[in-house]
Amino acid sequence: MALFFKKSGPGENRIENSGRWPVRLTHFHLVEEYEFPPTNFPEIFYVQEGSFLHETDSGSQALREGSVVVLNPGNRHAVKQPEQVVFTRLRYLPEWLSADFNLLVHSPDVMSIFFDQSWFRYPRDETIHVFTTKEEASERISGELAYLRELIKDNRQMEPITRVSIIKLMMLIGDEYNRYWRGVNELDFLPEATHALDVIEKKIENGERFYEKKMARGGFDLADIETAFRDLTGLSMSNYADRRRVFHAAHRLLCTDLEPRIISKDLGFATTSQFSKLFQDIFGISPNVYRQKFSSPELDTAGADS
Repeated sequence: MALFFKKSGPGENRIENSGRWPVRLTHFHLVEEYEFPPTNFPEIFYVQEGSFLHETDSGSQALREGSVVVLNPGNRHAVKQPEQVVFTRLRYLPEWLSADFNLLVHSPDVMSIFFDQSWFRYPRDETIHVFTTKEEASERISGELAYLRELIKDNRQMEPITRVSIIKLMMLIGDEYNRYWRGVNELDFLPEATHALDVIEKKIENGERFYEKKMARGGFDLADIETAFRDLTGLSMSNYADRRRVFHAAHRLLCTDLEPRIISKDLGFATTSQFSKLFQDIFGISPNVYRQKFSSPELDTAGADS
């Protein structure tokens, strides 16, 4: 657990970081304006005290205690005119939640905020979600954040209980999002798309290749499945399957000490080099570098095949 102050002293911003990948929390005490640069990671900001103007490329709006900002990769935003602002930022690696796919994909409120950007990683028009929570929900969210912070301080970020805490936060926030949304409507899940998501996930879990033309139809027409899936994700089923396979590989790099060549074989890649190339295309780094950068130190496996 790392804890440091970016600034200290009366009348200055104070920023406390805790934890290491795959989950990190940052506690902000802001009395001066502060700008957040674009990020490669999904982020959740929860305002616990104070009020401010939240500035994005599309404009500004007033936020106060109980507000939530869900930020997907690639966006800048800023805190303007802060009035004794205290809020917490949660950063996590979404691929770390690959094993919890069934829970996430069948919870539309959660998926509408987190799954489209964080898991598919392709651009949408709406990438910053801002909304207000009810008082009783605010207490639950604050309590779960405090609990998550204690887990991180105890170096338990790689344990299942920490994943559960993050998912609980996502579901609490997702439930509020459905009621207090200030932008576009939540995603619409057609049964054809849900069927395709389930088929692809089962193939990956079994280490089998996915072939779009040979997939089980589940009583649907293939053309209808393809249309519903592309409307939901912006991707073909084959492209999505490749990405999900790599996300599963990333999860195993984070949570096991298996060599990349073994992970590649278990997930049905034709060759280790094919796996490494696709991993590099999606994450911008090799499997070995990804493990060294984001996994828990005790799982570092220097010398594994890349």
